[in-house]
Amino acid sequence: MEKLKWKLALFIICLAVLAGLIFFQRPVSYQRVKIIDKFYTPNRKEMPVATGVKTKRKIKVAPTTTKPYCAIAFNNGKTLAIDCDTYLNFNIGDQVYIKYRGNRLTDIRRKG
Repeated sequence: MEKLKWKLALFIICLAVLAGLIFFQRPVSYQRVKIIDKFYTPNRKEMPVATGVKTKRKIKVAPTTTKPYCAIAFNNGKTLAIDCDTYLNFNIGDQVYIKYRGNRLTDIRRKG
């Protein structure tokens, strides 16, 4: 009987921790921004240099798991690394909603 009480207490504690992790996460909201420039790099060096389509400005893009390395600059001052193949259909001047973590774009959409 004593073992059953300990197991039940441990189970309740685990459920409380799980509920805390699920319900008390910090929600990440979308930010409404405008695309200012897109950066592409033709080579696959260790630290690639990407050139802006509109401004011809050169920036260093941090290596990611996706190749080739690309980035998008937004009007909120952020320049975020992206997957080039996934985000080809977004144009300079588009109003979009973004989510990002660190220097990496996690989600982008046209409608909020």
